[in-house]
Amino acid sequence: MSEVSSTKKLPLKKILQESFGYCNQNPKMAALFVVLNYLTCAAVFYTWKSVWLWLVAAVMYVLWSGFFRYYFNRKPYLQLGPLVSSLVPSTKILVLTVVVVSIFLLLPFAIIFIPHLPPQFVAHYSHFLQMNSQGGSGDLNTIVNVVIVLFSPLIFYRPMLAWIATLIGRSGSLRFTWSKTKGNYWEFLLLAIVIDLSLSFVYKGILFVGGGVCAALIPISVLVVYYNIVLARLYEFFFLEIEPKE
Repeated sequence: MSEVSSTKKLPLKKILQESFGYCNQNPKMAALFVVLNYLTCAAVFYTWKSVWLWLVAAVMYVLWSGFFRYYFNRKPYLQLGPLVSSLVPSTKILVLTVVVVSIFLLLPFAIIFIPHLPPQFVAHYSHFLQMNSQGGSGDLNTIVNVVIVLFSPLIFYRPMLAWIATLIGRSGSLRFTWSKTKGNYWEFLLLAIVIDLSLSFVYKGILFVGGGVCAALIPISVLVVYYNIVLARLYEFFFLEIEPKE
């Protein structure tokens, strides 16, 4: 298959509407994955910083692998071959994310090693870094979060389409995926902003009114399932050669 393709502009509003329509047409399927996602996310919360977290992460990986195979009608929905193949693009996503995050986490500290800086500036800047590192929610963390969102079309959303491709038995080439989705950075960025803001608003809003983490995970699980359907629709839009679903 040729890796040269014409540019297609992503109709994001239409994709979001079609994804909502899919949920309405398949309420039992959507509800099932909402419940399963809630259970796995709750398990992540309760096993955080324990060895059991790795098992929960593996279960979550298998869950969403089965989700996309179900969406694209690939039977059996759980199959070892596609799971193993999907580890390649998923590893690339992880490596790209870790590299970008690490660079922007370390970059602010590199400033203090610039020669010939005034000692007073170095002292004040070092204090600023220390306060943000201890606070956990300061300006530095906000900047890092913004940078991650800006890079997410490159390090997450496009590679995610390659991951979906391997799950349904197709090529997981990142180069091919980028060639098919070129010219859509701003559309992917807008989607990233919508997802980030909606999840943050729901989570922090429920905590603000006195709800706990487990309560916040209920609407978050609904949004997670919806946004994964959006990702499946994105794949359909850019890769029209897929076989029709039932």
